[in-house]
Amino acid sequence: MLVEFSVSNFRSISKKITFSAVASSGAVKSSRLTVDTGNSLAPSLLTSAVTFGPNASGKSSFIRSVKFFKNLVKHSAQDRTHGDKINYSRNKLAKGFVKKPSEFEIIFIHKNELFQYGLKINNDKILEEWLFARHSKHLSRTRNVFYRKFVSKKEGYFWDVNDSQLPGEKETWKKATRDNALFLSTAVQLNSKYLQKPFEWICDYLEIIGANERVAHNFTAKLLFEKEDKGQILDLMEALDLHITGFRVESHKMKLPQSAKDMFSEKLLEKFSREAKDQRDYRVFMEHKNQSGEVIELSLNEESDGTQVLFGLAGAIFDVLENGYTLFIDELSNSLHPLALKGLVSIFHNEKLNKRGAQLFFTSHETSIISKNFMHKDQIWFIDRLDGVSTQLRPMSDYSVREISAFQRSYLGGKYGALPNIRELDNVGS
Repeated sequence: MLVEFSVSNFRSISKKITFSAVASSGAVKSSRLTVDTGNSLAPSLLTSAVTFGPNASGKSSFIRSVKFFKNLVKHSAQDRTHGDKINYSRNKLAKGFVKKPSEFEIIFIHKNELFQYGLKINNDKILEEWLFARHSKHLSRTRNVFYRKFVSKKEGYFWDVNDSQLPGEKETWKKATRDNALFLSTAVQLNSKYLQKPFEWICDYLEIIGANERVAHNFTAKLLFEKEDKGQILDLMEALDLHITGFRVESHKMKLPQSAKDMFSEKLLEKFSREAKDQRDYRVFMEHKNQSGEVIELSLNEESDGTQVLFGLAGAIFDVLENGYTLFIDELSNSLHPLALKGLVSIFHNEKLNKRGAQLFFTSHETSIISKNFMHKDQIWFIDRLDGVSTQLRPMSDYSVREISAFQRSYLGGKYGALPNIRELDNVGS
């Protein structure tokens, strides 16, 4: 479960911004909005949160920073060789930041242990990297697991590795860690059992879907086709209020159309055949009842854009709920009716459907999701670039808000910033 994520000097972000999923005592009173962790440092965490902001405010930069961080952890030890650049963009508009390093830090709880993992980088190397941990057991203390810092070209790195906390071939792992690779990733690749735990959460339990990415329909269709108990997925679709009574899924071998075959060489066609050997194409038909009560089938392509988006998301959401993942989605409200959006978020508030403490954090323009007794102010964040240069992220709890039901009026009135600067167009062309 995510506790906190911080980033500085990444794309439109210059100074450090921090998103926190820690629930206040007010949010904890509504048990459906939070999950108990058993860890004294973060006893209760939110199951969902939304960030509002105009276009070009930095919403996507923040989501991309989470994705970049995950990919760096996952691939730094494998996909780079000595001297390769770490490709990412620092803030080029804020004065002095183009030459400053970037920093990322994440705090999360996994398998009864809280981890605080961070790194400082530039395009050439890892400048600093650290990991702290704390068991959820009563009276446990926070321990330093490892710390590394680049000192100079001559001296290389300063290391502080806790021998009692990190068993294994530490000297081998240190020597194998390149300047442009992470110690966490390298040590796991070389069979560090203890570091496998934080590495696993970042790589497998942290999921990110960008604004221009949507989960392929095949993922949900495959789940429906292969899963013996389809009831849970159908319950999920019903919770999204799609008015669908059932599904029928056909599975076919992946084939190239004849028109495409005529365009490719035999060698390319053979390669496609090998790669597509075990791949399947799924055709989905949704069951509806007409006015006479008869069951009518519609292919997925005949459904509305919103239904197609929800169907694509349904498999991913089911996977997240079943495994207790943390999911970030940029612009979740795209192509969704406000009620469908609300229904999707409510799934994470449903203790029967969300049994493993899954979390949903998303960005949106759709303020109608905020209504009395549905979300707490801890779950609402604002992002903007007031100076047009640097992204700022602030929680609603920073403001004195008495009634959340008055949020929409106040937000659209500009009380919290995070609104597009739309000029009057009345006199244009006159």
